[in-house]
Amino acid sequence: MVLDSTPQLDVEIPELTQVGFVVEDLDDGMDRFGGLLGVGPWEVYRFESPRLTETTFRGEEHDYSMALAITDLAGTMIELIEPLEGESLYTEHLAEHGEGLHHIACFAFDDTEAIIEEFEDAGMGVIQSGKFNGTEYWYFDTEEELNGVIFETAANLEALPEPDRTYPE
Repeated sequence: MVLDSTPQLDVEIPELTQVGFVVEDLDDGMDRFGGLLGVGPWEVYRFESPRLTETTFRGEEHDYSMALAITDLAGTMIELIEPLEGESLYTEHLAEHGEGLHHIACFAFDDTEAIIEEFEDAGMGVIQSGKFNGTEYWYFDTEEELNGVIFETAANLEALPEPDRTYPE
């Protein structure tokens, strides 16, 4: 069914950079995805204070943290996210849907601020954001338009530090 009120954005997506999944246990998720898809090794990060700052959730300043693991699958980043503390889009996803597909992302925009403005002007504003060691990220309210999937973008990825660990070691 096509919705007549679906917003039309003037945004060209240059690439699909990432596909993100929420999991209850990061190590278990890496084992399952690695075993079934043959991906790995994983770079594992803990997004928490003091490296995680300026966090927002549903329009308010809000503290939360998560552990995440990333790997490459045919040129697309696969990300697994385990929520750690505080309410977030990840805890909501687990409560409402269980584990599974959470978001798609493009990190290749030339003008990230213009993309944020385009989504906000279309009524799909930022629903979660933060800054990790200088890398900024924004999730947009696209669940209704994208059948439950959220769209994310990020900037300054070169500021991402070395991973906290690699899995398997």
